[in-house]
Amino acid sequence: MDDLDRLIAKKEHEKPGFAAAVEKRKGELLIAARLREARENLKLTQREVAEKWSLSQQSISKIENAKDNHISLHTLNEYARVLGYELHFMLRPRVN
Repeated sequence: MDDLDRLIAKKEHEKPGFAAAVEKRKGELLIAARLREARENLKLTQREVAEKWSLSQQSISKIENAKDNHISLHTLNEYARVLGYELHFMLRPRVN
């Protein structure tokens, strides 16, 4: 068990449901990180992506940092499209 696992276990003891919330956010943060990584690989700034998409730089930042709890699949798909990518999702059973 690493430090992060211990911290999650401690917080779960203090606030039941914490571990499940962390698991949920991990998936969201992974998607956001992949979008940011794709943008950086293209050597584009958030501002440049925002201009291509007619959004604000702050909107791009919210997507890349998973700050908005209501980002739609359409928005994620559109971000990928602006970067020249296609978005694909895989549904698989959870491993507990």
